[in-house]
Amino acid sequence: MYPKGEGAVSQSYQNLWTTQHAYSNVGDIDIGHIVAHATALDLDYSVTDRLAVRVALPYVFSEYSGPRPHPTWIDNSGYHSTFQDLTFDLRYNLSKSPVVLTPFFRAVIPSHSYEFFAHSAVGRDLHEYQTGINFGRRLNPVLPKAYIQARYSYAFVERILGIAPNRSNVEGQVGYIVKPRFTLLGSVQWMYTHSGVDLAFGVPNAGLTAEQFRHHDQIAKASLVDLGGGLGYSVNPSWQVFTSFARSVTGQNGHLHAAVITFGISRSFGTKFAAESASVQGGPVPAPNAAFVCTCAKGN
Repeated sequence: MYPKGEGAVSQSYQNLWTTQHAYSNVGDIDIGHIVAHATALDLDYSVTDRLAVRVALPYVFSEYSGPRPHPTWIDNSGYHSTFQDLTFDLRYNLSKSPVVLTPFFRAVIPSHSYEFFAHSAVGRDLHEYQTGINFGRRLNPVLPKAYIQARYSYAFVERILGIAPNRSNVEGQVGYIVKPRFTLLGSVQWMYTHSGVDLAFGVPNAGLTAEQFRHHDQIAKASLVDLGGGLGYSVNPSWQVFTSFARSVTGQNGHLHAAVITFGISRSFGTKFAAESASVQGGPVPAPNAAFVCTCAKGN
């Protein structure tokens, strides 16, 4: 959480490479490869010392190549691109020491109606609303240079064909400050869909009705665990750069990531409200900590 009147704007690039599809009856199998390139602009701003908002919008280029394309025009071994889903976060900090607790609400809204029935679809074209909490703390006195961060959220997802594929999401990080400007990170992401349909390999329409099969990526009972690591570097108090790598270790009824590579740059800023806050407090506002950078894979 940044001090009142301060925030950050970030630009990131992410490459997702998928080589395995996970089915309920046969496990992981190669039925073609998906390559997606995503770039996102992210704005985070603290309205007060406890209340913050964040807005992000990715643009995705995606391609499928393999023997089993969906009967749709974009699975044609060529790249197709469009804006994906607008994300809006509202966070409120409850405590700052020794444990940071920050509940949040997130709305994910498709930027427009895009094609979702394809291996190479840029997203699921579903509205969802998440509620959850962020947790973090330094590991002193045992490891004064280390910290942990975690986030749990429950997503209420738009109902399709009578199915509401609501899910739980957990993201976690362990960080170690090697030097004041240099941090190493380890990460895990777990996703579990509480209701939905199983996908079977080797049977017509993956064992679904024709109507369900068209929506199978939206209503699948998908699960996923990704592990990864990364690093962050503060060029100066205003500019930070970060990179990470992750891959799937297990999953079901969906795509498994062979590699998720992320690069990004972030610039923190202050507004006149930050200056006014500093005047009231009798001193300058301290430089904010680097923003929480999730090195977890982001699924299509």
